[in-house]
Amino acid sequence: MNNLSTGVSELNAVLDQMVRDWICIINLDAEFCFTYNDDDPNPYTSMITGFQADVFQCHDFGNCVIWDEGNITVMNLPKHGGKAGLISTSIRSEFPEPLKTIFEKYASSELFDHSCDYVGFDCKINLHDVERFSLMMYLHGAVRDIRLDAFSETVFRTKSAALATELQLYAPWFRYAASLADQFVDETKHAVLIQDLRTVCLYIDRGSDLNFAKLTSLCDVAGSLQPAVSLIKRKMPGLIA
Repeated sequence: MNNLSTGVSELNAVLDQMVRDWICIINLDAEFCFTYNDDDPNPYTSMITGFQADVFQCHDFGNCVIWDEGNITVMNLPKHGGKAGLISTSIRSEFPEPLKTIFEKYASSELFDHSCDYVGFDCKINLHDVERFSLMMYLHGAVRDIRLDAFSETVFRTKSAALATELQLYAPWFRYAASLADQFVDETKHAVLIQDLRTVCLYIDRGSDLNFAKLTSLCDVAGSLQPAVSLIKRKMPGLIA
C-alpha cells in the first residue's frame, strides 16, 4: 500500500467515527418515503424500488443531506417477523467552522479551486422496518461504513494524511460530545452542548491545547462541556462573544 492509499485509509477511519458522532450531535432524524413497483402498492407485499429522504436536524452546527439515489435491499426477519432494509447511498455534509476551513485548507487546489461547501460520503443506512409507506427514524447508530465518495477522495487524496492528523485534534471532543448528546432529551441542553462544542473547536483552532482526560473527568461530573468552556473563558476571554 503506497503512502497516498495509507493516508486515505487513515482519513476515512477518522471521518467514519467523526461523521457518526456529528450525526448524533446534530440530532439527525430522517423520514424515508418508499416507492414501489406497482400502481396500487401494499407495503407488506409490494417490492420497494426506491426512496426519498427528508432530514430534520439542528441547523446551527453544519448541515447534512441524504441523497435520494441509491440501492435498497429488503431482508426478511424470520426470528422477529417483518422486514428490514439496507440502503447504500451518499450523504453530503456541510461541516461547521472551523472544520469547514480545515477541509478547504487541504483540498487540492489543482482540482478544487473554490470554496469547499460540502464533503461527500458513501455510506449504508440500516432501516429497522420497511413494512410501511414511510419510516421516521433517528439516524445515530443506523449509518455505517462511511467513507469519502470518489470525488471527495480525489480532492483530498494528496493531503489526506495531514488532514487526518489535524482532524484527530477534534475527534475526541466530537466523540465525547456525542456521548453527552445521546443522553439528552431536552432541546435546550442539546443547543447548549452545540454552542459549547463550537467554543472548544474554536479554541483548538487557535492552536491551544486542552487536557482531554482531565477536563472530560470534570465534564462527567457536570454532565456537560461547561468545565472545558469555563477554562477557555479564563485563558482566552475574547474568544467568546
